[in-house]
Amino acid sequence: MPDLLRSRPTALTMLVLLVAAWCLMGLPAPQALAEPTNTGRTAPSMLVLDGSGSMRAEDVDGRSRMDVAKEAVSILVPLLPDDASVGLMTYGNSAPEIAADRSRGCQDVKTLVPAKGLDRDRLLTETQKVQPAGFTPIGLALRTAEEELPDSELRSIVLVSDGIDECGDPPPCEVAADLAQAHPELAVHTIGFKADDAARNELSCIAETTGGTYADATDAVALRDELLVKMTRALQGYDAAGLPVHGGESVEDAVAIEPGSYLDMLETGSDAVGDGQGSSRYYSLQLAPGEVAHIAATMVLPPGAAATNRVAQLAVRTLAPDGSDCRVGDSTSRVEANLGDGPVTAAVATPRMAETDNLACFGKNADGRVILQVERTGNPSKGMAVPVEVQVFIEQEVHLDRPPASEKQPRVLEALPQPGSGERIQPAFSFASAVDAGGEALQGTIIPGEVQFFRVPVQYGQQLRTAVQLGEFEPPPGVELTLEAKLISPLRESVYSVVPPNADASSGGFSAKATPGMQVQLNQATRVQFQNRATGGTAAKTSFLAGDYYLQLALVPSTYDATRLFEVPYTLDTDVVGEVTQGPEFSGQGALKDRTATDPGATPASDGGGEPSDGGATAAPLETDGSGPRVPPIVWVVAGGLLAGAVIAGAAIGGMVLLRRLTAGR
Repeated sequence: MPDLLRSRPTALTMLVLLVAAWCLMGLPAPQALAEPTNTGRTAPSMLVLDGSGSMRAEDVDGRSRMDVAKEAVSILVPLLPDDASVGLMTYGNSAPEIAADRSRGCQDVKTLVPAKGLDRDRLLTETQKVQPAGFTPIGLALRTAEEELPDSELRSIVLVSDGIDECGDPPPCEVAADLAQAHPELAVHTIGFKADDAARNELSCIAETTGGTYADATDAVALRDELLVKMTRALQGYDAAGLPVHGGESVEDAVAIEPGSYLDMLETGSDAVGDGQGSSRYYSLQLAPGEVAHIAATMVLPPGAAATNRVAQLAVRTLAPDGSDCRVGDSTSRVEANLGDGPVTAAVATPRMAETDNLACFGKNADGRVILQVERTGNPSKGMAVPVEVQVFIEQEVHLDRPPASEKQPRVLEALPQPGSGERIQPAFSFASAVDAGGEALQGTIIPGEVQFFRVPVQYGQQLRTAVQLGEFEPPPGVELTLEAKLISPLRESVYSVVPPNADASSGGFSAKATPGMQVQLNQATRVQFQNRATGGTAAKTSFLAGDYYLQLALVPSTYDATRLFEVPYTLDTDVVGEVTQGPEFSGQGALKDRTATDPGATPASDGGGEPSDGGATAAPLETDGSGPRVPPIVWVVAGGLLAGAVIAGAAIGGMVLLRRLTAGR
């Protein structure tokens, strides 16, 4: 497995955050400074800083608003991930002759740093040069910022202003509505710094109209914190990955694919889930006798997707070559967009080819060809194309000598002791970048609305235990939080789990109202045994393959406005229990030697930014060294094609935690 997926964030990363906090408090800095961590592709973002004359007011603990804003930016910039694309704009910031002329001042919007990569030195230098003097043309600034941002599936503007638009042409809320209509991929996050009611209303309108968030800041600490949170939200992009493919529009033109990871596009949703009016892609797969195909499709809707309806559905179906249903059911996934459910994933496992009677696709007379349909329906972002990743893992038939018996009933384990502390981590927001939690306890924070991922290698004969404890937090009035935890298999299927001492197993994981100090135990229901899928009890069916198992942790807020943007600390520990037993190792490519993708189709015009992955459709070698069971190569096949970015701005979040804790002691 690539080192990126194996390694845990190191202590050097935390040193960057400690240095920022040390500088804030005026204490001597540590001797060494680590380079910021490169966390994956980010969404291009433009920071728009108010340079109007009102920013000269010295009403922030005797300091000017502009000096405090500059300090906040100076702390933010070193914490940005290396792969960020962040630009800087101002309005106001005018020469005296322009500041004295309203007509000219209302046109004075400057791009100081383009949003092309990350030039830390230039961002810091240009910020320090800003001299507040002029007017507040917010509407024009928003329109200009959108034009300056490069095209991307997701783009963001972060606007810091202390007042309302003074120019009125164009009105900011009208501009926001135009942007939301023409550029649904663009979100505007706003911060009102020492803002009055009129400014709050205007800035809130801008954020809500574009699917962004608004927050107030009245002092230096609040502005620093909110700027870090807003940039964290702005930079969170999704890096869909896989071998670009353009699936067929119908069964007749289904595109032949091999086992591997692919990236396609689903152009539109529909008015309602399951109405058959959305987008579908069709693929053709050839199976050898005795093989099982494990198919998973993963779709991520953009932020703010649930404008009028919060339900989107992704479905995976198997069809006969003539288009008829294979009569083995289908697998669908229904989630409420932006409510903490994480990526929309649908998965299905086929029967073994040619080993059953009277199945159109998989019976003894079948020729091995199966058609896969991936369908998107539902209202969220229904007119916007979104990337979908399709993974195909082939399990060939194996025969083990005296394999361990399958698990029939849940095996209740003792609860894992709650960790009191742990190694501080950066959060991870996708399967492929999941934090390695297979060692010592971990300590992190989660912002309501985020979904974080952790992975733990589990061998045959072993069973996973997890323990999560929330720290102290105080939600704003009217905001309720739900803590959700779920275990997921190497094939992205929900794993049956138990919450000790309860012995009832469920594939839904844990869900309950989040309270300060809350403790959660979630254990895999049974040991992993290869025989589980064929002859195990219901609770054992998805615990049949050794490999990386995942803990998906979410904190779901009752509202998605700006009041949810605060941090909740947590500690997490995991371990595996049980003696390692015998089990097969799979490459994911199956046994068919001449299986090929005859024509992968044309690359879509917009392929979600993904590049062909190393896993792609290339067979991973099957390695057997006689040393006993190990994590199988499925990790290479599947992980390479799942959401590969979105561990975005973790350092910024961690930095904010430290800043809050350190400044609280001043």
